[in-house]
Amino acid sequence: MKKLCAAFMLLASLAAGLLPEAAVAEEKPVVRTSAQPCLHGFPMWYAEKQGWLKDAPFTVKFMLFASGAPQTEALAADQWDIGSMGTVPTMMASMRYGYKLIGVSNEEGATNDLWVRPDSPLLKHKAALAGFPEIIGNADDWKGKKILATTVSTGHYALTATLKALGLNDSDVSIVHMEQGQAMTAFSAGQGDILQLWAPLSYVAEAKGWTKVSSGMAAKVRIAGGIGARKDFAEKHPDLVVAWLGIYMRVIEGMKTNPEPYVKPLLEYFNSYCGLELTEEQVRMEFKYRPLFSVSEQVSALEDPAKLAAWMSGVANFMLDQGRITKKEFDRYVKANFFIDPSFMKKLAAETSK
Repeated sequence: MKKLCAAFMLLASLAAGLLPEAAVAEEKPVVRTSAQPCLHGFPMWYAEKQGWLKDAPFTVKFMLFASGAPQTEALAADQWDIGSMGTVPTMMASMRYGYKLIGVSNEEGATNDLWVRPDSPLLKHKAALAGFPEIIGNADDWKGKKILATTVSTGHYALTATLKALGLNDSDVSIVHMEQGQAMTAFSAGQGDILQLWAPLSYVAEAKGWTKVSSGMAAKVRIAGGIGARKDFAEKHPDLVVAWLGIYMRVIEGMKTNPEPYVKPLLEYFNSYCGLELTEEQVRMEFKYRPLFSVSEQVSALEDPAKLAAWMSGVANFMLDQGRITKKEFDRYVKANFFIDPSFMKKLAAETSK
């Protein structure tokens, strides 16, 4: 941790030294940073609050999006440079716009989930599916159900993986697209039979007395949140990408090593900045259910074909099966090694090892 902090300060001072001292504050480039009201959106917001950007070689324009779909649309319009989003939008951004996958924000298999009310018929059949004991209900219970979901999302991936485990397809249920907050409100009002959520709204669902009937983990798929950079920006400003990662990973490693000091700041991020209503105990669940990766673990995940590449392959196959991408797009994506670029994280790792 201390090495990471020291390395970041070295990177910052070197980059800042390229400019006359009086001009640094005025001429710092802006890194437009995109995020969602999720744990992976927290690090740069927190770093700015802590004053860690004061000596950085850049300033940040922080941009918040409800989900990955509008975030990807904004990327296509060149509206942001570096950010974090779920597995599916990361894949779509890479496939369509050359978005570089430069890190893993967290593993989200346990926190992309599906919920029902206490009177749901699915609850009559628990552990009914051989090989998938955490999926509740059988194929007949699920078939024809109205599911409120944020489509073309990581949560949609968890839903489809669940249906596949049940021997069903998306066409066997009625999926109604809604953004997360809208879906939560609608389900609370009695609409739909099943609700697809992701954390932190999953914790709100539990507090309401609803029951989790599946998740990405229950359906046995790995869901990696992606840290990525716009292709043109990364190629023109690699040092800024590394410096940005240095700050982001400083927060990630802090949360991984000792999460408790981050509980109240994360609560402020969710409630005051993102407009949610969570408790401290619900925020603590973020650290329980979302595995984080250190810099060295990041490099391993980025370079090991059995890790991030395999996880992204599962997502790509899901989208191909859904008819959301073409075979030509799929083949190009695989050939490009899922647009995984470990060079930035490796450079950061080299700096932290000095």
